Formats: sequence, structure tokens, C-alpha cells
Amino acid sequence: MNPWADTAIRQLLDRAAIQDVLLRYARGVDRRDLELVASCFTPDATYEGVLARGTIGEALASLPARMARYESTLHVIGNQLIELCGDTARSETYALAYHRLTRAGMPQLRTVAVRYLDELIRDGDTWRIRQRVVKTEWERTEPLPGTTQE
Repeated sequence: MNPWADTAIRQLLDRAAIQDVLLRYARGVDRRDLELVASCFTPDATYEGVLARGTIGEALASLPARMARYESTLHVIGNQLIELCGDTARSETYALAYHRLTRAGMPQLRTVAVRYLDELIRDGDTWRIRQRVVKTEWERTEPLPGTTQE
């Protein structure tokens, strides 16, 4: 192969690996698998969002209490822009997070639209997030469709 083709293939593989990081993160949160969530980040990653402002360790420490409020969650990953620069990358990912909960005996659906602004680094053959900023765009809580109060 020629060098251009090698570079193009490497970039496609890197983009796919970065997309996988975000999908693993969503799976980890929804399955309440903190080990899987942690594997998406470098150990010294910084985090700024509703979970914490500081380190990924602080964010992970607050996650179990957040998860306990909800009967289930479903994170849907949407648009993702990835900018590669060698062994580093930036991505902006849109997501909708659906949270099922019960308030005053009534099933509720809390929907949150967020953007994950991530800086990533290649760690061997794996990409990991080393800095994350979570921007909440909007949120809404409403009765869970298809349910009625008894």
C-alpha cells in the first residue's frame, strides 16, 4: 500500500475506536458497571459536569448515588465529530439520556440532552478520555408514557 492509504486506514480505525469508547461509556452507565465506565478514561482524567468538577475518580465516586435514584437509564449516542491529531483527538458527541424513576408513586421519565466534549489520547492500542466536559443542553421530566396514576 501507499503511505496515503496507510494513513487513511489508520484514521478510520482510530475514529472507530473513539466511537467505541463513547459506546462503552453509555453501556457501562446503563448497566451500572463502574469498572467498564472507568476503563473509558485515563486514571488521571479530569471531569467537569453534573457528577463532579475535578477528577474522573470524583465523578465515579458520585455515580452510584446518582444511579440509585433511577430504576433504569438508557443513553443514546448521536452525532459525533472527531478531530484526530496523531495520538490525541478531540470529540464532541451529542447524547440523549433517558432516566426512569418514580416520584410520589408515579412513574416518570427524565430526559436529558447533553454534549460530551472530550479530549482523548491513544494508550497503546486503546483510546481513552483524558478530559471530559459535559454540557447539559436541556432536560425534561414528565409522566412515563403509557402509565397512569392509580
